[in-house]
This record gives sequence, C-alpha cells and structure tokens, in this order.
Amino acid sequence: MAEKMKYVMFSESYQCKECESDLLKKTYYLGAYCKAVINASYASKVSEKNTTFKKWLSNQIINAKNLNKIFDQAGKFENKLDLGSSRLQDLSTQITSYVEDNSKKVSKYTVSYFFRKGFNEYIKFKEEQKEHDEIVKVHNKKLKESSDE
Repeated sequence: MAEKMKYVMFSESYQCKECESDLLKKTYYLGAYCKAVINASYASKVSEKNTTFKKWLSNQIINAKNLNKIFDQAGKFENKLDLGSSRLQDLSTQITSYVEDNSKKVSKYTVSYFFRKGFNEYIKFKEEQKEHDEIVKVHNKKLKESSDE
C-alpha cells in the first residue's frame, strides 16, 4: 500500500545563514510565519478571503520589542481561523526554539530587515513548492479515496 506523501517544510529548505543571533533567527522565521498565516487566512474555510491579520500586521512596527506581540497575534489568527497545518506548526516551532539574548543590542533596522527577509523568502519557497504541493495533494487524495472504499 502506498504511503501518504508529506509537504516540504520551510525550515528544511531555508535557514538564515547570516542571522548572527537567536533574536535574528526568531525574527526571520517570524516573518515567514506571518506570511504563511496571511496566505492561509485568505484560503480559510472558517472565513474565506480573510485579510484581518494582514491589515493588523501592516499597522505594526517591526522591532525587537514587538516580536512576541506579533507572534501572539499570528497564533491567535491561526487558531481562530482554524489554519492548522504542518508548515505553520514547523514555523511556530522554529520561532519558539530560539531564546532571545537581551544583552545583545540589535538595531531596529536589522530586526526589520530579517523579518522582511523571512517574509519574502516564504513567498519564494511557496512558488518553488507549488508543483510539489499539487502532487502531494493529488496523491494523498487518491490514497484517502482508495482507503475509503
């Protein structure tokens, strides 16, 4: 019997090699997580074409002080809109695996840069995975249909 195929995770394909601290790694993955939540919100079955998180995020200042607030809000939208996916879980796990070292000062521009870098690289990742995702989706659907018979 064929096995269920898995989606490729962002953290398997992208690592922030120039992130020098845990804060910057967290920031990078948070940018990717936010983009993933925005994408999933738009496709939500609970509230189709939802852009509330995207609008909320556009009014936030991206700096070290606000990262936990942004992460918390993204998580609330993930739960509220029932967005749970393995990719969102992977990104959330990456974010929470880094402990911030408050002794190292990082400029707000650097934080903003790595947030945007993660955000943009998630866009690139999704484009690269489009064909593979469709194959996984079709394969797993056929597998489920054959097991239901």
